[in-house]
Amino acid sequence: MIFDIETGNIRITASGENAVIVRKGKKIKIPSVEVQSKLIEGVQKGGDRAKLDAYTKEYPKLEDGDTILCGSKTIVKITTDYNKGKEKPIDDWKSRASKSVDMGPNSELTVSGFESWDETDKDKKRNHGELIKNIELKKGFFSASYSNTDDELITPTATIKFLGSGGTNGLFDVYDNVLYSNAGGEKGVEYTNRQTKGSYIAKSGTGGEIIVNRDGIYKKGILKMDDIFSPMNGIGINTYFAGTLYKAIPEMDEKTVADSYKNIPNVMQQAAGAFEMYGQMTPEDLERLMKMGEEKGGAKVTPEMMQQMKELPEAMKAMQKSGMMDQMKKAMAMSKGMMEGLGDKGMDQLVKMQTKGMKQAKEQQGQLSQVYSAEGKTSDVGSLLESPRTYKPLTDAKKVA
Repeated sequence: MIFDIETGNIRITASGENAVIVRKGKKIKIPSVEVQSKLIEGVQKGGDRAKLDAYTKEYPKLEDGDTILCGSKTIVKITTDYNKGKEKPIDDWKSRASKSVDMGPNSELTVSGFESWDETDKDKKRNHGELIKNIELKKGFFSASYSNTDDELITPTATIKFLGSGGTNGLFDVYDNVLYSNAGGEKGVEYTNRQTKGSYIAKSGTGGEIIVNRDGIYKKGILKMDDIFSPMNGIGINTYFAGTLYKAIPEMDEKTVADSYKNIPNVMQQAAGAFEMYGQMTPEDLERLMKMGEEKGGAKVTPEMMQQMKELPEAMKAMQKSGMMDQMKKAMAMSKGMMEGLGDKGMDQLVKMQTKGMKQAKEQQGQLSQVYSAEGKTSDVGSLLESPRTYKPLTDAKKVA
């Protein structure tokens, strides 16, 4: 049996009905997370799980060269995170690289430079995954975050490099073939004009808006910057983009969740017993067990399933030798002890608190997605990004490259 370890993945999530992937002239719809959350809620209430399984199986995956179009009243989130070691992963979370881009309404970007790996070592540990090297913003408003990577974010007028190993992020608007932005990070953000080849590093501590057109790179200080990039509006815009995550979380059925929590000690006890039992059985014993289950009306056993089951004792020994088994047993014992310590009443209170907290978070998310003008006027972020934007002339900007 091979230990399957995913060391890199790519995800795309849409909130709203107007998101598509354009691939070789064909448009592929990206389902909204609201659809998934409703299906999960249905399963919680005893509905048909087949619909949820079909949704998961048919969900589109990104491929090299894809263009993503995000239409009206829709936002899209694209993430790629991976272990720097790839086929020889480093077991420290700090070494994990990541890129994340949120797309606002009426925006477009392309992804390319995909890499994949699939290696199995002598201990039968399989490390596999994939990553996106290049993300190019074509038009529209975006929120981007890069960490532990030298890869550049590409725009029509500039390439952007986030300096330092720590997390860096920024807001970017590709509007009328000009880049408007406000970004910061551990050691600053380097902008390189694609036409003039001039470069400028925006230091995190000084703040300001960076504008790049075909002629050069310009900077506006905090007091002169366009309203949308002011520090006070960053919270509202980031809260707006976080709405994708909130909408992906289904409404919790209190009774279903409480019952599942209360059953955790039994599940943990059964799992611990299964580990002990399988570890003492021979491959022949396990083969007979699988055949008995099939004969009594269980799922049909494929040759692959049978081979994996016969390799289970060997895998259990490897897990014991590596210390993985002891860690799993310890984690299971802690979970079992915590749930038993809460008791039925404590678990009911915990579920009520979680349900109430999530409901309040969703309600507040809509209230906090606001931006303010210098005159004190309030606007909804979604409405602002749906409308034509007005940027001040460069008369108050300093040319820095």
